[in-house]
Amino acid sequence: MTIKRFAVLLLKNGLLAAALLATAAASAVLTMRALLTTQEVLVPSLLDKRVPEAGALSSRAGLLVRVEGRRNDPKIRPDRIVAQEPAPGAALKAHRSIRVWVSLGPRRQNIPAIEGQSLRSARLLLDHAQVPVARVAEIDSSAEEGTILVQRPAAGDVDALAEGVSLLVSRGRGGRDYVMPDLIGRKADAVIDGLRDAGLKVGDVRYRTYPGLAPGIVLRQSPASGHRISPRSSVSLDISKASS
Repeated sequence: MTIKRFAVLLLKNGLLAAALLATAAASAVLTMRALLTTQEVLVPSLLDKRVPEAGALSSRAGLLVRVEGRRNDPKIRPDRIVAQEPAPGAALKAHRSIRVWVSLGPRRQNIPAIEGQSLRSARLLLDHAQVPVARVAEIDSSAEEGTILVQRPAAGDVDALAEGVSLLVSRGRGGRDYVMPDLIGRKADAVIDGLRDAGLKVGDVRYRTYPGLAPGIVLRQSPASGHRISPRSSVSLDISKASS
């Protein structure tokens, strides 16, 4: 065998060996990749983590992070993860992505200034601002009845309210309570004037015929005689009228 033919034979064998080695290496890489992509890992908890920190945690588990969006949340600080899919502890194939949503912090609300306004006007303003009314309390006050004395929280931008705004409302000047007198059989005009002079409200007045009784006489009263009343109480009367 000549040197030339021997050299050609060595070259062919060397190329064949290199090709076999390359094929084996490629097969090993493909096998390893297939094993990695089919391997399942546990999803770590990324909640309340910043995105870079979440990325590092996911990378150590063989996973990726994909930010899907942002949303308001009353508890999670801004720029931290508020939700994730799959949930922590779930199984996920390696090199897959964990979907996350990042917090914008609490939603802000603008509370209108309503102190000094009537309760009716205040409710209209709050409805327009989409602020619910949580509680309404009343106290005696020199302010006109129905006036908003205090609002909580105060006017301005605040974190979104879970319940709404609370109002303290004037129910007008207070006064001592009275014992309801017996008004039955008295002249209605004098009774009504007396009740109004005492600061009492005359509410429902009904007129009906009563045989043998002159018109304009009190037939029935509510509250009844002896009941305690206040200037905020409303009195109802039945009064006799002339027969038709």
